[in-house]
Amino acid sequence: MKKVFLSTLILLVLVSCTTTKRLGYVSKISDWNLSHLTEAELKMANDLLSYGLEHEALYTLMDTLKPISSLGFSLSYPIAKASEMKDGQANVVDLKADSVKMALEELSSWNKVLKALSNDNLEFLLIPYKQSWQGKRNLQMLVCRKDLFAKVISEKANFFGQWGFTANSDPATVLTTIEFESKNDRYRAYGYLFGYPDYAVDFFVEASSAEDESGAFVKRDFFSIPVKAGKSGYFTYAIPKGYVPTQTDSAIFYAASTTLQYYEVQKSNYGNSEDGINAIRMISDYWARSLSNQ
Repeated sequence: MKKVFLSTLILLVLVSCTTTKRLGYVSKISDWNLSHLTEAELKMANDLLSYGLEHEALYTLMDTLKPISSLGFSLSYPIAKASEMKDGQANVVDLKADSVKMALEELSSWNKVLKALSNDNLEFLLIPYKQSWQGKRNLQMLVCRKDLFAKVISEKANFFGQWGFTANSDPATVLTTIEFESKNDRYRAYGYLFGYPDYAVDFFVEASSAEDESGAFVKRDFFSIPVKAGKSGYFTYAIPKGYVPTQTDSAIFYAASTTLQYYEVQKSNYGNSEDGINAIRMISDYWARSLSNQ
């Protein structure tokens, strides 16, 4: 009997170790309790965070430069209303169609993952784009650093106040409203919240208004802040043609470069031979250090 019990105990330990090694992540840490996620959902969470760290979301997840960032995953599903359907029509999606079932199941998993990742400091959101495309609904995943988000809403109250938004407004409410607003209000709101300097936001909105009036494209240059995935095309904003970057732009650039260097150094401490970087642990450790220094 003792031999059988011992053999069973050894088997359970081996299975537990194998599972832990296979996952490569920690499901319960100081910032997140992810123990209720399935193995597949835990991988989804880590892959999403890993992508964010390699791109501009680094400056939201582990910096103070961007109140919100796109997480870059392209989600597109055949669930949008067909053009021949009437406004207000009740039966829009065919729930019996395999493609619709798969889409809603995947979205349910993403909603579960994003809810699990959201905490007192960060909120992860799934927001549908206003415009559909060829019968497909595209959705964006965003991460919001709550303290910076509240600060922007407060500092730009003369703009965000038109919707009744205040510093303690729910980011999901704000961002969904903005996505479905008029074009130039949408541009200005996103510009502020994505962390672009005021002059760049003003230029982009004014250029859009000028194009609406004249039909002529307003020429521009671009200022790019590097990310791990590349030096341009990610954290990038439009500037007037021929504009010479000022100390404002330089401050953003060098602050970002410092964070990027820190990330590149730290990354090797969180590697996983099978699954890549352990982004869950890396971000949790960053926040633990940041909060302990306050």
